[in-house]
Parts: sequence; C-alpha cells; structure tokens
Amino acid sequence: MKKFFLVTAISVTAVSVLAQDATVKDLQNAAGKEVKSAEKDGWKKGGTLIINIDKGSLSNWAGGGEQNTLGINGIFNYGINYRKGKNTWDNYFDLALGMQNATSYSKFRKTDDRIDITSKYGYQVSKKWYAAALINFNSQALEGFDYGATTNTKISNFLAPGKLLLSLGMDYRPNEHFSLFISPLTTRWVFKKDPDFYTLAKFGVPALQKTYNELGAYLTAKYNVPLAKWATYTTRLDLFSNYKRKPQNVDVFFTNLLTMKFNKWLGTTVSVDVVYDDDVIKKTQLKEILGIGLTVKL
Repeated sequence: MKKFFLVTAISVTAVSVLAQDATVKDLQNAAGKEVKSAEKDGWKKGGTLIINIDKGSLSNWAGGGEQNTLGINGIFNYGINYRKGKNTWDNYFDLALGMQNATSYSKFRKTDDRIDITSKYGYQVSKKWYAAALINFNSQALEGFDYGATTNTKISNFLAPGKLLLSLGMDYRPNEHFSLFISPLTTRWVFKKDPDFYTLAKFGVPALQKTYNELGAYLTAKYNVPLAKWATYTTRLDLFSNYKRKPQNVDVFFTNLLTMKFNKWLGTTVSVDVVYDDDVIKKTQLKEILGIGLTVKL
C-alpha cells in the first residue's frame, strides 16, 4: 500500500506541475496581446499510429504476459472532438496490442492489450469550467495468461474484466493541452463474461455473477503537449473510489507515452503504465515498453 500511495502522489504531482507549466507558458506567450480561446468551433481530429519492434518489461501485470520480451507492438491513439459555442464533445480511442515469440515456447505471447474508449460532453459555465458527463469503456481483446514453468493459467479475456463507467461532474480546461474531470457521482459496471471465471469471485465480481455495479467518486486528468517539433508527451491519470466497498482502496490507472520522430515515418516510443486495483491483484502493476519503428501522424 505504501508503494501505491507513493505512486499516486507522484502521479498527481507530475500532472499538476506539467499543467501549471503549460498554463504559465500560455500566459507568457499571450503577454501584451488580447487573449483568445485556443479552442475554435468545429471538428478537430487527429492521432497517432505506431507499429514498433519493442523491448518490454512487466511486473505483476494482471492482463498477463511475458516478464521480459522482444516483439512487435501496435498503438493507435485517436481523438475526434467537436466544439460549438459553449458545447464541447470529446471522443478518444486508445488501442494497443503487442505480441512476441517467446524463446521457451513456439507460440506467440501477448505483451500488450488495451481497449480504452472515452466520450465526454461538456457545457461551459465559466471561462475554464464545464458541467460535464463522461462515459468510459475499457477491456482487453484477447485472452491473457500467467505463464508458469510448466503450465499457463488464464487470468483475463475480453470483458473479463471489462469496465463501463458513467459519470457526472465538472471539467476544468485551462488550455487546449490539459483537462481535469472531477465527479463525486459515478457508477461503474465491472464485467466477468468468460465462462471459465463464472464460478469464481474475480475482478470484484462475486462468484456465479457476470456483472457487479459500483458507486463512487472519479477523477481523470489528461495532458498532451508537443515538447518539440519531433517529440510529443501524453499522460493520463484515472482515480476511482468505490463508496460501496473499501473506499480507501483507490483504483489507479496512470499511463505515459513519449513519442520521438526521426523523420516522417520512423520514430521511437517510450511508454510506462502503472495500475493499482486490489479487486484484480493486490499489487501495483507496472508495464514499461521501449520501441522503435513506424510512427504516423493521422
């Protein structure tokens, strides 16, 4: 738990400092000029497609995978955002899949697997604050295993776990790079749809049940900024506290992606993910991936 609180504290501090730096820079750039909104009406689309040869490392990763790997990893990040007057609608797609051919087995093994989709509507109530509603879905696409010396144990699958979150709250948007959504009223459904897990109490879902509903508080912070013409940093921090069961055990999802381009097509990426969910595994999960390969701006 000490590691968990340390990770959470560092995460919040890092996001806050980065957002503050961005705000200071925006004010400095606007000095002596009329301040104009960075967000214009209309549609704004964009993202990144990355296909890498990568070196990966996992520690206590509940989605399953090899501890140390060399393989192929694909990442797809895309945003479709709309603004008209005081209304905003933001949609984000974060998909990842990585495979590697283990030296000890002839079959490919999974090193990364993520489906994360978020849609958020906001209505501007002041210069930087929006009344907002958010929906998020996350799961993995393929079966995940805990690879042992002699046997492999299935520990995850599509919708096992899967989570669907609905939230009402306030969204703080000081600039186009940073947003902070805070909600004291959030409902979340946790899915356990794999038949192999039906008789087990797993992911916080009781035995002989396929879904479990939670009510709690939710916070998500997102920061995306170009560090240079050839480098972009993206980070996101999600916190969820379940009012109905152990509210002090806050679920944490903290993801970081640094993209550096050598030319129009070739680049390198560094990603670090930290996850804590005691309903899945009572340890802090850590995933680090360093890759080089095709990087395309969409």
